Amino acid sequence: MQNLGSGPSASPVDVGNEQVESVNCYTYLGSDLDSSSYCSPEILRRMGIASSVVGRLNNAWKQPCLSLQTKLRIYTSCVQSTLLHGADKWTILKADGKWLQAFHMQCQRRILGIRWSDFVTNATVAEKTGLPNIRAVIGDRRLALFGHVRRLPKGTPAHHALQASVELSSGTNNITWRRKPGRPRNSLLRGVLKDIQLIA
Repeated sequence: MQNLGSGPSASPVDVGNEQVESVNCYTYLGSDLDSSSYCSPEILRRMGIASSVVGRLNNAWKQPCLSLQTKLRIYTSCVQSTLLHGADKWTILKADGKWLQAFHMQCQRRILGIRWSDFVTNATVAEKTGLPNIRAVIGDRRLALFGHVRRLPKGTPAHHALQASVELSSGTNNITWRRKPGRPRNSLLRGVLKDIQLIA
């Protein structure tokens, strides 16, 4: 059992003859959920897993008989899919975005055989590969998830949770809850609004 976000830690619960203890982090459907509700630990973990995939595919990157397009397809299907597993639910901080983009560019440089001493800019690398910014890829996935949940029947729990979140952020409900003073935390809905502004 786990408490996400602010508030006191969850109390242990007895189920049958066993006690379910309160934890700060656990893995659910392949993603780590942290009690702080920040995604930075999960992002770093996914980058580590994706980095190991890049290393195992090192022979493919060095294979001269493979075209660049084939190598990029291998990258997007094997490496990028591993890196962005569950990314449509992430609330990304500015530092998280920089880490992801840096890893994304590092992988492209490795595929192209560009060393750090070659002094090739990221813009030149992106022009050669034609791959979009990693934040744009995450934004597309997040908008797809948002649209899927929005189209669910109204009685569905996911649709109800989304509707309650929208009403809470817009102040159209009767809930008297107030957030703590200070800078508001990033949220999935804010990420969706930013994604919409980028494509508008």
